[in-house]
Amino acid sequence: MNTISRISLSLLAMAFLFPGTQGLAAPETDKAPAPAPAADAAPAGRQDAEADAGAALKEVQALLDKKEYAQALKKLTPLADKGNAEALYVLGRLTLDGKGVKPSPQKAAQFFRKAAEAGDIGAQNAWGTMLATGKGVKRNYPEACRWFRKAAEQGLAMAQYNLGYQYASGRGVKKDEKAAEDWFSRAANQGLADAQFSLGYIYLNAQGDMQSDTRAVHWFEKAAQQDHVKAQNNLAFMYAEGRGYAQDPQKAVYWFSRAAEQGYPEAQYSLGLMYEQGRGVPQDYNKAVEWYRKAAEQNEPAAQYSMGLMYEQGTGVTRDLSEAARWYRLAAKNGDQDAKAVVRSLDRKPVTPAKAASAPSDKKKADRKKGKNSKKNQ
Repeated sequence: MNTISRISLSLLAMAFLFPGTQGLAAPETDKAPAPAPAADAAPAGRQDAEADAGAALKEVQALLDKKEYAQALKKLTPLADKGNAEALYVLGRLTLDGKGVKPSPQKAAQFFRKAAEAGDIGAQNAWGTMLATGKGVKRNYPEACRWFRKAAEQGLAMAQYNLGYQYASGRGVKKDEKAAEDWFSRAANQGLADAQFSLGYIYLNAQGDMQSDTRAVHWFEKAAQQDHVKAQNNLAFMYAEGRGYAQDPQKAVYWFSRAAEQGYPEAQYSLGLMYEQGRGVPQDYNKAVEWYRKAAEQNEPAAQYSMGLMYEQGTGVTRDLSEAARWYRLAAKNGDQDAKAVVRSLDRKPVTPAKAASAPSDKKKADRKKGKNSKKNQ
């Protein structure tokens, strides 16, 4: 049986999350626990003001639903001027996204800061994100973590994820895999796909007792079912390698296909490899080239190298050594070590097409791909 190899796992990548403006109220899973009832009722005037603000925010929501952003801004501005935290937050999102107003990260950051200080948990996460990314404000990881924690401790899943990422990467806090696991778990259990993927990644790559392929695939699958493309790619990898689940090439192909159809280049490359090797699908060199090409055109170096091989061998395409060389050079430019070796050989002793070196044997290709996979998954 050919060894599936050179398939790479999707890595944990920085992806700070904002709540959206589709709904002014946070989703049920992201809301803070309801405060205890006050001992005394609020003064009538305050109750009237809160009722008026609530009615105005409903009108704003209706305008946002219709994408009438300029009108929404007119409704929001007087509320924001009075310090309404929710209005300040939504005004910040519209300003950041340039909806109804010229985009300005600097102004958006200040709206988020004011809303965060007024207690809006979505704004606390957003202000933390601006601080962590340095967007519209000077980057400050420790301060970002402070605001992420405020929102995370109130139950906001996106803030829990963001705080978990800070612990995983050691930015603003001491790197702490257990703390990252804890915060990712809280968000993952609320159904946040990014957190589910990240928790799977932690379990897959952890050292010692925390490492668990079984727990990794559990969370990859939950995220994959929500169309999280990196989770789909990693779940496919686990099925292909028989890690966490019994080896199942058909299921690997299914999940690679789901990710590939979303345009994910690593999955497109891996799907091409499955077709080339005939694993989980009937061997089909034309299909292999089709998926290699899709990935290669997105600058996936392994796919570019494979395109070079296919053209050099005339497998799935008409043999064309010039086109093979073009793909090898692109792959080398994008860091593929084997392609660099081929290009050095081409540059060292130019040869006529009749004397061109043949492509590696199947065994050499398998050995090369296996080594490549080990490097990329570290």
